[in-house]
Amino acid sequence: MTETTAQTEKPWQATVRTIIAWQKELEEERGDRAELRRCRSPAEVAFVPAFYRLKMDMPQNLDPERLAAVAGILSHVEIPPKVDGRVTIAELFARPDEGRSAPRISDPRFRRLLRVADDDYAELYPMLTRIIRQIKRKVPEQAIPSLVWGVYKWDQTTKRRWAEAYYEHIPQKKMR
Repeated sequence: MTETTAQTEKPWQATVRTIIAWQKELEEERGDRAELRRCRSPAEVAFVPAFYRLKMDMPQNLDPERLAAVAGILSHVEIPPKVDGRVTIAELFARPDEGRSAPRISDPRFRRLLRVADDDYAELYPMLTRIIRQIKRKVPEQAIPSLVWGVYKWDQTTKRRWAEAYYEHIPQKKMR
């Protein structure tokens, strides 16, 4: 990265890059990843040393509960080899698996996710970890920023963006 790139980069982009680097390290540290995957809530994540390695590299103004939710959910993610194009997490939920016609995440399940109250990480955390497992844990690196930001800022704006991305990319049923 050049000096001018670092100067023009937004603080959130640098934060996401740090989180992605931590997540890639976590793939190598299987014991830490397993410990995080066993957590059932952001509160439990806060007792795992791997979370504090991430927290120490983050700006001090980040909310620890939200960061714990991000860390715990990312422990369930596996980044596959490079995927062409830009994709958001909600688009990924809408896209069918290869050889299938239905979205990876059904419309009713996606709507249940959107009904989770703003900032209710106790409900969001287990629901989103189940959804990540349902998509076989594979989230391309291009979709990680939208996942991180969406989890960290779980509010009406995030839900609206995810709904737009999901419904604009869901396979259309053919009319007869």
